[in-house]
Amino acid sequence: MNRKSMSFARVFFVLPLCLLCLISAVRADIGPKPEVTITVVNAPEGELYLDLLAQGEPTDSPYNSTAECDPALLDRLRSLEGEGWVLAYTTGLARNAPVFGDVRPQENGTWRFSYIGLPETFRIAAATADEARAAQLPYTRDFVGNIVYDWQANTVREATPPPLRFLTRLAATLIPTLVIEGAILWLSGFREKRSWLVFLAVNTATQAGLHLITGAALTQAGWHFLNYFLTIILQELVIWCAEAAAYAFLLRERSRARRVGYAFAANIASFVLGYFPLHLLHSFLVRL
Repeated sequence: MNRKSMSFARVFFVLPLCLLCLISAVRADIGPKPEVTITVVNAPEGELYLDLLAQGEPTDSPYNSTAECDPALLDRLRSLEGEGWVLAYTTGLARNAPVFGDVRPQENGTWRFSYIGLPETFRIAAATADEARAAQLPYTRDFVGNIVYDWQANTVREATPPPLRFLTRLAATLIPTLVIEGAILWLSGFREKRSWLVFLAVNTATQAGLHLITGAALTQAGWHFLNYFLTIILQELVIWCAEAAAYAFLLRERSRARRVGYAFAANIASFVLGYFPLHLLHSFLVRL
């Protein structure tokens, strides 16, 4: 690697360190928490309460107050408990952190539950003034979930089909990566069609792998730069090694040192600058 390339690489190496210095003090509880958003369809008229049934022991001291809720509706909802299934929000699980949310819908008509006590596997429980029912099949969430509960069919499904959700989230990181690293590829003197085809194939493969490894956690990484840094830094190091090896052997232009140097500079740049589009798209991506 020549002196100019080394200087170029040093600039991109210190960029994340500079950005970290700008981050304010972090509280111990900062960072995204698991959450699930539930939309109910084909529901009867009238008020409806909804909670999550999880397996465990009920707590002696419920975390959440339900003083403002209708006691009769709460009793009907509690009637669904039994055989080891406990209402995660209304009753709470022993030896477990709290779950935040409400048995009543939000202003937009959906239910949202979150925080570290959110069970990974649960059944939807819902009650109206006339009836209470719980989904027969348990649902296992991702870090962020957006699901639809069909009252009439008593079934749960993903709001967005998993293949479409994966492709949308992949596009959210792949497109900025191609733009940023493509600009550096051009500035580094790579012009041949073969080089650009290799560049496209390698980045598509590594970005797809990143999403398969991190899953929905990558979407939540856009919440805060420090969280983004800690979530992706190890995977980014693996990606840099993989891309450096791929470019060293697959590219034909320039020296091998230049190819490896390009991989380093491009990945540092996309790692730092890639946070900003992910941050802007965060609120959209978590709703998928």
